Amino acid sequence: MKSKLTLRLDDDLKERAKQLAEERGISVSRLVEDYFRLLLREPTSGDGRSSEHSELPDASGKQSGLEGTLSPRIQTLKEDLGKPAPAVQMDEDTERWIDAAAEKHR
Repeated sequence: MKSKLTLRLDDDLKERAKQLAEERGISVSRLVEDYFRLLLREPTSGDGRSSEHSELPDASGKQSGLEGTLSPRIQTLKEDLGKPAPAVQMDEDTERWIDAAAEKHR
C-alpha cells in the first residue's frame, strides 16, 4: 500500500525534477521513490515495488530492469566503459598480494 508524502522544494528544483521525470517517462513520485530506495539500498522491481532481486549488474555485467532508469549521463558512461573485463586467473601469491593491498587501502 502506498501513502501520500508532501515535500517542500525550491521552485527551480521542483521544475528540474519534473523535467527529469518527464525525460525518463516516469512520475515525480516514482523518481523520488526510486531515489529513496537507492539511498536505503533497497532494490526495486520494474513496477516500483520492492523486489528480492537486485537491479545491480551481475557478474556478466547485465542489469535486470535498471537499464531504462539510468540517467542519460550514466547511460553514456556505461556505454563508453563497455563490458567488464573477463575473470583473470592468478596464482596464489598474486591473489594474496592483491588482497593485502586492498586491505591496506580500505
